[in-house]
Amino acid sequence: MHINPDHFLATADGRITNPERNAWAWTRCYEELSIALEKCEPSGALYVLVGAQGAGKSTWARERKKLEPNCVIFDAILVKRSERAPILRKAQTAGVEAIAVWFQTPLHVCLARNAARPTDEIANETGLRNVYAAVEPPSEQEGFSSVLFIHSGA
Repeated sequence: MHINPDHFLATADGRITNPERNAWAWTRCYEELSIALEKCEPSGALYVLVGAQGAGKSTWARERKKLEPNCVIFDAILVKRSERAPILRKAQTAGVEAIAVWFQTPLHVCLARNAARPTDEIANETGLRNVYAAVEPPSEQEGFSSVLFIHSGA
């Protein structure tokens, strides 16, 4: 399962965001995560994607699902340890291995990819820059079994 708050913000008229819809989308993500982890096979894994907008997270997630169709992927910026903690707690409770996937894409690449998106999917540039600067590196000490480093678009 590929879990992403943006999936819940999509409408027939494009992505619509506001504080209420964003909160609802995150609630739906946590609900979907609980369901997916309950169904996860003993050898299954949860991939938690970490990186700014335009880093390549969703593209990686789509490719990974082809290679590993039974995995669970939580695809959001998740740059703060505090944002990842509830996801890690759910994985630990379910006994599912959690693997961080840290996208170390250069800022200029993130900005260019973001600018090339459909209008309703473009992140605010200041917000993207702030997210990029705020990344707290994921680590095994945080609760991940391992950290994959993705160098995209260097």
